[in-house]
Amino acid sequence: MTSRRPDPDALAAASVTVGVDLGGTGTRLVALDYSGTVRSSLTTSTRHDSPAGVSQLVADLAGLIQGVAAGTVLDSVGIGASGPVDPHGIVRNDDTLPAYSHIPLTDLLTAHLGVPCVIENDAVAAAIGENASGAGNQSSALLAITLGTGVGVSILTDNTPYRGSDGTHPEAGHIPVPGPPAPCYCGLATCWEQLASRTALDALTGNATTEVAAKAAAGDQPCRRIFDRYGEHVGVGLSTLTAIFRPARVVICGSPARYLPLIKPGINRALTRAQPFTWSPPIVAAALGEYSGAIGAAVMARALDNSPRPS
Repeated sequence: MTSRRPDPDALAAASVTVGVDLGGTGTRLVALDYSGTVRSSLTTSTRHDSPAGVSQLVADLAGLIQGVAAGTVLDSVGIGASGPVDPHGIVRNDDTLPAYSHIPLTDLLTAHLGVPCVIENDAVAAAIGENASGAGNQSSALLAITLGTGVGVSILTDNTPYRGSDGTHPEAGHIPVPGPPAPCYCGLATCWEQLASRTALDALTGNATTEVAAKAAAGDQPCRRIFDRYGEHVGVGLSTLTAIFRPARVVICGSPARYLPLIKPGINRALTRAQPFTWSPPIVAAALGEYSGAIGAAVMARALDNSPRPS
């Protein structure tokens, strides 16, 4: 009886990395194969407590990962989490991810699943995903803004995320901006996150953002003014970041990105400066939709395993 070695290409074709986007409201998962195709995806609500303990919390997340990878070989797992995420990969976010904060999540998942796991903040994951296969267009200097429950910011230079001297990524969603009082848990009296997040947009529309956007797109002037005002709120923070980093491209991620045509006039007004201080890179909406972060997390995970890849 003779045996045959497994075909490396066949193994690679059956292998996936799973990306997890742990947001303050929703958790999204994708199984990404080595051709860059999303084999399956899943969206569920994010757990904000763990009454049965950390072990059950991790077991439940591992079950979701195994479910989205069903029928394939799981090689590795990447996580993009609503930050801050410290240099050791520990989430430190009691405000929007309390259940997952202060635990060695990647170590626990590796022990549970038997595959390597990596974690970054969700803005970094979204930026990597968009630059790999989305609207980033392989930019050499990309600024990605994620408008979600909060505001996340990532700067990629040659696809490498910027880190501070302490090893963490910038929490640039928490910068002081001009505007109405918007107290934040970060301590600022007027914080960009509290004015420019998806949560802030929903507050402006009375939690009827989809309906108000449809009316605005049809020409309703009061509704257009709501999105114009929100665009200015996004733009005041963006003007500071573009002046500092002078990116080649800006990608807006998160669900408000779908309304970019409505908010772009307000953004543009906020970015207007006298020459030679004007810096106007292309500002585009994320191409990967709500799965930017999950896809980016899966791309990060690819660097962790040594499984065969198609040539």
